Amino acid sequence: MARYTIELRNIISMFGEETVKSWFTDYELTDYLTDDEIAVITARGTWNKDKLAQAIIDHYYMYEIGFETPALFKHQAKVLMRELMEEKLPLIYSAAIEYDPLVNVDYSETYSGTNSGQSQSSSTSNGSGLTVNSDTPQGQISKTAILGGSYASSTGANETTNTITDGSSNSGTQAYTKTVRGNSGVSATAQKMIEQYRQNIIMINRDIIKDMGSLFMIVY
Repeated sequence: MARYTIELRNIISMFGEETVKSWFTDYELTDYLTDDEIAVITARGTWNKDKLAQAIIDHYYMYEIGFETPALFKHQAKVLMRELMEEKLPLIYSAAIEYDPLVNVDYSETYSGTNSGQSQSSSTSNGSGLTVNSDTPQGQISKTAILGGSYASSTGANETTNTITDGSSNSGTQAYTKTVRGNSGVSATAQKMIEQYRQNIIMINRDIIKDMGSLFMIVY
């Protein structure tokens, strides 16, 4: 039986449970978190606004509100929830991230490279020859006479041209990925990491419910 104001259960009887729950869910996750962070919480599936609101109602079901009228209680409930969730939602997000508490090193190193080479060589050789047979003694033949064909009983000539071109090319790629994952043992031992993990397991809903106590007369 209420002594000073009215118990929460009576307000629920007056307005309906869903309506009263809506007073404790009147905030938007997008006001405090990014879409990616909200997706992490949703994928984990361990927390949502309705579960928290139900827990608040169940906890304070028999408590008297700390305000003169239900309207004032409704207003203050909405204000306090928004103030609390600005602090608590980032904690809820961090608690929803899945990770291995025994791993403090996890990275990959990828290397890739391309090498290529090309070589080319070219050579050309030319040759020419002139053969003259003459019955005239060599000493009586001048160069001019030979070129003019004088005294020649027979002549022969040849010209040759050789061209050699060599070329080669090569190319290749190489790549590797180095992955390191585990406990380096430098920053902390496995036992210390487990201890730190346990300290990070915060019962966030319980803390929020406790903070909501300022809305009620803690006289039972």
